[in-house]
Amino acid sequence: MSRKTKEEAEKTRARILASALSLFVKKGYERTAFTDIAARLKMTKGAVYWHFETKEDLLIALVREMIEKFRSQLGDLLAQDLTFLQVIETIIAHACRIVEDPKGAAFFLLLQTQVKWRADSMAEIRAKLLAHDTNGPYHCLIKAIENDIAAGRVRADVNPVALASVSMAVWTGLVRSKIEKFLECDLEQTLRQTYGAMWESVKV
Repeated sequence: MSRKTKEEAEKTRARILASALSLFVKKGYERTAFTDIAARLKMTKGAVYWHFETKEDLLIALVREMIEKFRSQLGDLLAQDLTFLQVIETIIAHACRIVEDPKGAAFFLLLQTQVKWRADSMAEIRAKLLAHDTNGPYHCLIKAIENDIAAGRVRADVNPVALASVSMAVWTGLVRSKIEKFLECDLEQTLRQTYGAMWESVKV
């Protein structure tokens, strides 16, 4: 494939993803079909299939794109021994960006409320995401906590998976509350106070 053709294919792929995201948010994931995405772009359904074999592949690509953005925010820290506090700083900043960006907020709510993750039909998607989400916030937190324990900054009896799970549950709940306008206090300050209390409870 020539460089020009490759660049054109990448642009088309990006347009398809943007169209899919817009329609998923507007109509819902379950109610959006490939024909809707193709029609919005004035493309044939076959042209969309050339880039993505299934609607599930589109959803996976969108989630991975989100994970890649988080990874880029960590930047050079990924090459180092991550710490809990470093990853926390990044996910707090990430939360603020999501709630300030209408598209980011809409996609967050789509994943939280409209995608039926527990359905049998989503099992393969869940498996693919879990297998490739090694640089997402959850796994980065686990690695960071393990590093902190090894370095003697966190107590040896702390369970990295449990602490990472609680950290992400807090993050998800507060971000959703802020987007849905149920959280009346400042999101960044609330996250900092919550994670600060967590750190005090596990540090040596």
